[in-house]
Amino acid sequence: MAKQLIILNSGPEDPCRATAAFLTAKALVEKGDEVAIWLYNQAVYLAVEGTPSEVQAPGLPPFEDLFLFLTKTHNTPIYIGISCAAGRGLIDAQGNPRVKFCCGELANPAKLAELIKESDHILTF
Repeated sequence: MAKQLIILNSGPEDPCRATAAFLTAKALVEKGDEVAIWLYNQAVYLAVEGTPSEVQAPGLPPFEDLFLFLTKTHNTPIYIGISCAAGRGLIDAQGNPRVKFCCGELANPAKLAELIKESDHILTF
């Protein structure tokens, strides 16, 4: 079993890229790999409650289905880049959420470094 890290930079504004990342994660999980997802930049919006149901890429499976498969069925860890969340006003200066997150753990660059060192492969979207 390999350890995979998926780093996603695109969010609801690019439903194809966001969905492709979660579709890849699902395929890896189904093959028995251990997967973690890191949400950076615009991707942090994907963790905001209500957003997964609003993302739909043409010709791809519903993002919400992939999201629920990974978060509810397989408990795939999802990390929300704390600086990106702060820069977009999703958390305050003390790190307290200003919005309700439906999943994920706010995490700093030290956690990302740890995940990178532990991973066999890193995929970016």
